[in-house]
Amino acid sequence: MTALSAPASASRRRSSRTARKDLLAATGFLAPFLILLIIVQYIPLFVLARNSLYDYTLFNPDAAVFVGLDNFVTAFTDPATVQSLLVTLLFVVGMVVIVVPVAFLFAVYLNGRLPARALFRTMIFLPVVTSSVVVATMFVFMLAQNGLVNSVLQSVGMSPLPFLTDPAFALPSIILMSVWQQVGLAAVLFLGGLQAIPDDVVEAAVVDGAGPVRRMFSITIPLLSRTTLLVVVVMTVFALQAFAPALLMTSGGPVGTTNLVMYHIYRTAFYLQQPGVASAISIIVLLFALLISLVQMRLLRTRWNY
Repeated sequence: MTALSAPASASRRRSSRTARKDLLAATGFLAPFLILLIIVQYIPLFVLARNSLYDYTLFNPDAAVFVGLDNFVTAFTDPATVQSLLVTLLFVVGMVVIVVPVAFLFAVYLNGRLPARALFRTMIFLPVVTSSVVVATMFVFMLAQNGLVNSVLQSVGMSPLPFLTDPAFALPSIILMSVWQQVGLAAVLFLGGLQAIPDDVVEAAVVDGAGPVRRMFSITIPLLSRTTLLVVVVMTVFALQAFAPALLMTSGGPVGTTNLVMYHIYRTAFYLQQPGVASAISIIVLLFALLISLVQMRLLRTRWNY
């Protein structure tokens, strides 16, 4: 019995030494990333959470007064903050409702054997890698009162439209700009989902006599459920982070109809000199984004039956 257990014990010791070596090697490779992550993400999050409990100004941060949860109460009772949250919600809904079907159609086109696919891929993805500042500035030139679009309208005898100065047009204009910039990323995600659909499933449907429309609604769309969920979450997170459009295109106006929450946080901290309240609003937005991510992970772990 002892003779049999000795080799097993030696094998366990060798396995333990190998596991320790692998752990040390993995730690060595991951340490720079983890240190950088702690410095640039977790420490700022801790400082943000701490600042949300104090009332102070950026001119005299040493005179900070501990106020507990008063900044959160202010955030939920301030009309401007509530308006910015509602505007951001409308912005998120508008982004998702437009981006998902348009990106899906683009992905179906890119997945087919149609002409000019390579050129179209470049055209559709180019805005994604373009700076938001550049895109927002370009749309200002296009949609301004004397911009390109209104010049075209006047050339055909129509009156210019106040795209960026009328409450009815301002938010849709910003949504249009954001959709144009982000639809390429969503299309690429959908394209990956389309290319992952097994060919034998599609071929079986063709053999059974299913036409293109039937295959689209009975096979393609159901099998893209997880991809669609991912696109919705990604677009929602991007919409929550939108800042440049409100800053450069409308400055949050007119009458706060484009006062996106990130721009409102910026104004609250640097213009109104209430960084404690701005930190509290940031915590609220962060918790909402975490909630969305948790829902996504929970749904992706669920067994999906089609």
